[in-house]
Amino acid sequence: MTDSPLTTFDHFVDHLSTVPAIAGQSVQLYVREKARADLVDKPSGFKGAVLMLHGGYWPCTPAFDLAHEDYSWMAALARRGWDVYAMDMTGYGRSPRPLMDDPRNLDPTQQTLLVPDTLAAPVDPLYPFHLVTSDSEADDIDRVVDFIRARRGVAQICLIGWSGGGCRSGTYIARHPEKIARLVIYASSNYLRDGSKKPDQIPKLGAPMTMQMYDDFIAKRWDPAISCADQVAPGMKDLAWRESVASDPVGAKWGKGGLRGPSRTYWGWNRDGAATLTLPTLVMIGDGDRLLSANRDLYADLGASPKAFVEFACGSHFAQWEKQRHLMHRLSAAWLESMTVDGAPPGVYRADGAGLLTLNA
Repeated sequence: MTDSPLTTFDHFVDHLSTVPAIAGQSVQLYVREKARADLVDKPSGFKGAVLMLHGGYWPCTPAFDLAHEDYSWMAALARRGWDVYAMDMTGYGRSPRPLMDDPRNLDPTQQTLLVPDTLAAPVDPLYPFHLVTSDSEADDIDRVVDFIRARRGVAQICLIGWSGGGCRSGTYIARHPEKIARLVIYASSNYLRDGSKKPDQIPKLGAPMTMQMYDDFIAKRWDPAISCADQVAPGMKDLAWRESVASDPVGAKWGKGGLRGPSRTYWGWNRDGAATLTLPTLVMIGDGDRLLSANRDLYADLGASPKAFVEFACGSHFAQWEKQRHLMHRLSAAWLESMTVDGAPPGVYRADGAGLLTLNA
């Protein structure tokens, strides 16, 4: 690493959408790039390019590039010489949010959250289907992957996927394995060994949008997963929420204010799908994450070689905003650069609250 400053670029990538509600329409997908300034004009000096894929509700900038102290995962990788990208999927952040500006398209079970300030009463959605699908999201990703490959003149890039981004990265690679060199999965959601089959109807019946509210995020999702006194720095929960809501100015004005996300018709993230992934893959997850068991299953089912699994103490589903972020930065960089677990051979590891690794027998 050097002391070279980092440069940030915000791109809007042209794309012909395959989201069913707007199929065939020209849209622009938001992509953030972060890189060392001394490498921007001589890209042959980069270690490679990596694209980071967010999960549900949290778009790419608060998820991976939180502008606070040393919390930016993108910056940590960029300082090591990587050309780092993150994208907003359709329905998030600065990418298109079709049908999502009308509160009547919120899932009816959540519309009570908007009564009476935004809606007088719950109503049937105007568009009675899920918004995005595994195919449309793979097409979003593929467009951005090709943008990066062309921009840097490389045949392959690497992927990092968090939560729903783990599912997205895995099902994308199943469609385009030749374009991805290495994969890091952090706390994948939606993994079901015997489920996630392609439905007869695509998209499924439903509503195009869901919402995450502050109380659900903190009281139901984050707080129950905290097991260490020093796991989350004072003020970080509210900061992460404020920065995330700032990315959704429309949702911020609905009810008490929240984060909108598209509903999704997914398939393929199951035992059969995992077995098709043969590229080098690291799976990491905090021991307080309710998805721990599913990620153990995922790791066992992966056809990847080599592969590694790291379970770390004092970690929730939102560990990129916690003290173990430094471990995650190190682990992801080491895997991308040398297919090691922070310098150790691939295997199944546990890390303690200080980030010290132990190989499981």
